[in-house]
Amino acid sequence: MYAPAGFVNQTELRDSVDAAKRRLSPDEVVRVAYSVGNDSTDEPGIFFRIVLTDAASREECLSEVTRRVESVLIDSIRPLENWGLFPYFSYRSFSEQSPRNDPEWS
Repeated sequence: MYAPAGFVNQTELRDSVDAAKRRLSPDEVVRVAYSVGNDSTDEPGIFFRIVLTDAASREECLSEVTRRVESVLIDSIRPLENWGLFPYFSYRSFSEQSPRNDPEWS
């Protein structure tokens, strides 16, 4: 039975994600959380939950910011190549996340 490296080597994956997070701008990204598991088609994935600053979440710059964030994370971690995990990204603004009591996004 095949187990992706991202399932087996959780400590190394965490270290890789932590290193990538340090490359993100604090003017744009408040927090990055993630989990690993299977997607809706039962393929292994890494699911990023990213809280952006309110300024970075403005409509006029959102697509550029999310492209930049995803590029940094994918280029740094190489989730599919290094860990056997398909990357998925979800975003919230800081003001959207603040009133929610959602520990998965903390």
